Amino acid sequence: MRALEELPNKTKETLLPVVHLRPWTTAFTLQAGLDRLQAAYGTRPTVIAVGPPEVGGTTRPVHVELAQLRLAEAGYRNWCDFVAGAGHEHFIPAVQLEDADHLPGQLNFFHQLGRGLVVIVRKNQYASLGPLTAIVAQFTEGGANTCFVLDEGATSRETLSRAPILVASCTVIRDACPSSTISISGSSFPEGFTDIVRQDIFERLVFDQVAALVGRGMIYSDRGSARVERQRGGGGPPAPRIDYPQAGRWSFFRTPREGFAGYRDMAIRLQQEQPTIFDSSLRVWGTLMIERTANNDSSAIKTPARSTAVRINLHLQRQTFFNDPIGLYDTEDDWGG
Repeated sequence: MRALEELPNKTKETLLPVVHLRPWTTAFTLQAGLDRLQAAYGTRPTVIAVGPPEVGGTTRPVHVELAQLRLAEAGYRNWCDFVAGAGHEHFIPAVQLEDADHLPGQLNFFHQLGRGLVVIVRKNQYASLGPLTAIVAQFTEGGANTCFVLDEGATSRETLSRAPILVASCTVIRDACPSSTISISGSSFPEGFTDIVRQDIFERLVFDQVAALVGRGMIYSDRGSARVERQRGGGGPPAPRIDYPQAGRWSFFRTPREGFAGYRDMAIRLQQEQPTIFDSSLRVWGTLMIERTANNDSSAIKTPARSTAVRINLHLQRQTFFNDPIGLYDTEDDWGG
């Protein structure tokens, strides 16, 4: 949320985030999470989905509220009413697919609502795309104002070999829902960094391969460099690390030196890689945080959470304007010299 909040307004107007409702951190109620989202992104159009049930942990009111939204009865009536509720006019709904019997009522309601709808399909569901797209087509006039998201989950270099499967899946969607758009999403951000200093952004590579073959109506997506699975605690804090995104790859700067001093050293090392890696001309919040850290400002990057927010902020800016180098740098924000 901090990474999203600190983006230039122009970037926010260009993005379309997909937000999965979950019992975020220590939120006591669902409204607390929604308030944080609005603080970060305002009332701009936002795709809202219901995350899967959480396993383990202490049950809070937010868990009960989310369970109510997952109920399939009456065409997922609770979910439909939530999306259509007061103050949620900017929400674009993602349909729930767990109960196919109640999918038609949900599709009909959201199509009539007129905001568009999103169908997120996990890769273990691709085999069911035929019957699924037939139902969607029936209730959306062939996919009008509908976006399918093919969710690849955790990706890697091996994902490039899945391009033929993704092309075939896109063809199934296009045949049934010719008016729809299609997005491919995933995260290849690595789990470990002991022996890695750089890595290609594989989700971008596979998208480019597929889009070149499928053609029109393709939209790039990724998970903002967040990992697919929720990260559990344990093992102590990770070594200080600054992850720096370029258009097509990551560079990782990691040190065993603990605390702020480690982040400062890595920020200095990163700045020394200018202009081959570090781009001081990209005037966004993430750049400022790296510069402040290198200048010994201990209120800048001092924790793994702040480092993560910096990398996501920079990554979202770069990928949003991947094919628009002028827009990438035209941030309209004055960060000073």
